[in-house]
Amino acid sequence: MKIKAMTAAIALSVAMGLSTLAPVQKAQAQEEMTKLKVGFIPVGIYSYFWRARDAGYFKDEKIEVELIPMAGGGQVIPALQSGALQFGISDALGVLNARNGGIPLTYVSFNFAQASDDPVHAVLTMDPDVKTGADLKGKAVATNLSYNTDWTMMREWLRKQNVDLKTVMFREVPFPDMLAALRNKTVAAVGATEPFVTLGREQGARVLGYYFTDVKSPVVFSGIAAMQPYVDKNKDVVKRFVRAINRALDDFKDPKIVRQTIAANTKIPPPVIEKMGLGRWEKNMPPETMQFWVDAANKEGILNAKADLKSLVWQDK
Repeated sequence: MKIKAMTAAIALSVAMGLSTLAPVQKAQAQEEMTKLKVGFIPVGIYSYFWRARDAGYFKDEKIEVELIPMAGGGQVIPALQSGALQFGISDALGVLNARNGGIPLTYVSFNFAQASDDPVHAVLTMDPDVKTGADLKGKAVATNLSYNTDWTMMREWLRKQNVDLKTVMFREVPFPDMLAALRNKTVAAVGATEPFVTLGREQGARVLGYYFTDVKSPVVFSGIAAMQPYVDKNKDVVKRFVRAINRALDDFKDPKIVRQTIAANTKIPPPVIEKMGLGRWEKNMPPETMQFWVDAANKEGILNAKADLKSLVWQDK
């Protein structure tokens, strides 16, 4: 009887111990998760963030990511500087201009491109008087931000349409608001990205041209950036974050997965998702492809320095 009593007591003691340890172990597991804030534009180009989250790739790397919607690199970079974000999307000119201004920004993943056979940017209009790009002389044209890749490409595209840029009024309109700006006649044309290109067509907008790929095809132009001091101090976090992103990029070799990811995270009608251009993603876009943007920025007078292109993309060491 004494032995049975002792056994029962030990069993009770172990059970109580386990029940006491369970919350502690759960708390420890939660503490191990690295919380990150990431700035992005909630469009198809950056849907790999959704994939990495939804497929559990961030979780596998013990990372908890909060995705912060923003208009573009012009908003993301100041947030990275302030420490409000740890990572954020930026086009090539955003990183080049930041470096030129003494801001130690670097790409941790330079990963997105588009080509003529699958463009994701287009010039849209609903103005009945605008039949071609040449008709935009004296009109107002919008891009999502100024002095970024969209603005630079729009200006070069207009030059190719024989439009005197001095006659064009450039406006900033976030991508989600562009179709309303066309309907309200706030601007005559917009430089839109998917899914708004396909949505615009569904709503009666006409495509005047593809202002990225009409200028250069293929063209690499965006990725994920971070502050160099943060990268230097948190190499393990950066490696884990990039591993999760790379798994998503590998998945995106299958267009079906891309479209499924966009469908699961947006309210875009399924027929639009099936029609919209996707572009393409790669894990290791060559840094040398940014030379195009260095030359384009020099032409616009917004960058007056040579860039060490290899130093602009972080190497996993």
